[in-house]
Amino acid sequence: MYGEFVRLVGPINSGAAVGANGVATANASTTTRIIGRVAAVYILYNDSPPAATTDVVVKALGTSPEAPTYNILTRTDTATSGWFYPRVQVTDTAGAAIAATYDMLPIYDLVNVKIDQANAADNVDVWLLLVS
Repeated sequence: MYGEFVRLVGPINSGAAVGANGVATANASTTTRIIGRVAAVYILYNDSPPAATTDVVVKALGTSPEAPTYNILTRTDTATSGWFYPRVQVTDTAGAAIAATYDMLPIYDLVNVKIDQANAADNVDVWLLLVS
């Protein structure tokens, strides 16, 4: 990463989950485009979401004219805060996967954070460590 710019974007809060305990949900999106390559994602679980059911999805929205929506990170059935390092498999010019070769996920879009299957009022804060 020599000569590259690294920055932390966030927190992006999911909003307070609404609904019955174990099935409450919420989501929120950034209002500005996020640009760079995702080196890491930090998720901070707030309130006390149930570890047995809580899901968090961080995704690019696919806002036209950007690329279609895609997940940056999906965490299922957990409520453990921490850093995560999502990667995508690299492909050759024919689109075939190159074995055991992964790289940071590029992003040029709005980002959505969703908490699902949580308890009422649970929420998450998400930070993206970006390289550009």
